[in-house]
Amino acid sequence: MDSSIRLGKIFGIPLGINYSWLIVFGLVIFLMSSRFEEMYPYWPVASRWSVAILTTVLFFLSVLAHELSHSLVALAWGIPVRGITLFIFGGVSQLAHDAQRPMTEFLVSAVGPATSLALAVILGFAWYLLGNYISYLSAVLFTLFAINLSLAIFNMLPGYPLDGGRVLRAGIWGATGNYWLATRLAIHAGQGMGILMVAGGVVWALTGNFQAIWLALVGGFLVYVATANYRQEAVRHTLRNLKVGTVFPRPWQPLPGDLPVLSREVLMAMIVAGNTGIIVDGPPYGVVTGSILSDASRLKPESATISGIMVPISSFPSVDAETPVFEALERMDSDRTQLLAVVRNGIPLGLVTSAQLLECIRANRRVR
Repeated sequence: MDSSIRLGKIFGIPLGINYSWLIVFGLVIFLMSSRFEEMYPYWPVASRWSVAILTTVLFFLSVLAHELSHSLVALAWGIPVRGITLFIFGGVSQLAHDAQRPMTEFLVSAVGPATSLALAVILGFAWYLLGNYISYLSAVLFTLFAINLSLAIFNMLPGYPLDGGRVLRAGIWGATGNYWLATRLAIHAGQGMGILMVAGGVVWALTGNFQAIWLALVGGFLVYVATANYRQEAVRHTLRNLKVGTVFPRPWQPLPGDLPVLSREVLMAMIVAGNTGIIVDGPPYGVVTGSILSDASRLKPESATISGIMVPISSFPSVDAETPVFEALERMDSDRTQLLAVVRNGIPLGLVTSAQLLECIRANRRVR
């Protein structure tokens, strides 16, 4: 959300709007006003613009409800959510990582269109009951009904990264057990759909309907996102056998817990480890990071030992040595940490940083 304006939190989830959203917000108000002018030429200008602004605000609240449903279901299934951002093409829920099971993927993906469809049914029913009595309310209700119905239908188109594409991936994944095959097919479907939208939008615009350019822009965005995701997933698939334990040529030498904090052995071990930290021998095993040692050197007496300042390995962020590097990076990102202890059979092998994991990935990509 670095390029976004923070608006606060909703259900504990950070909410923001991308700067591009400010442009489309004004454009949608203008288009709404023009549409109302065609449909209700007898409306006063002030009323037309007021209803257009109100409808646009409610439209983006509908988009927010759609994305919020994704985020809440993701949280319910244990997937951390970094935030929700509204931008030029709608909105996006920023999940810390993809679902680990097909059913989770299905539920998180399907709930967004289901929410939009539910809103459409409620708004359509309200329009049917009340719309004939007040023209302003009729216009707002019918427009929001049509928008939410369109959101539900569009998002369920079977092409990644749309929700329908993710549902398609979940179905193929569940049927075949092959995540990479399911991802490939869903992404290719999304690319094909985006190309068709670009071609259709351009042809439609050439016939005089210049608003169809918006369809072409959305199609181009779908192709771009689908292609970027394909490259990312391809790298992940290629390096799926790259484990965190391969970062260490050999395990670190643990130090006895009775060593003084300011001993020569401790300082030398810190230098060898690049000042990342040291492993304290056990049981119980522990970790002393560079920052912990620095603080202890200033506050503890010279007789203090490293076992007295260590963090037990059970309390330190850690990952098994057989964990894929990509999963470890996702863990760091979701936990907002730059340092993990690598453990095998309960025994720490060393400490690893996100920079080391990224360099390991780059090195292996060059080799391949």
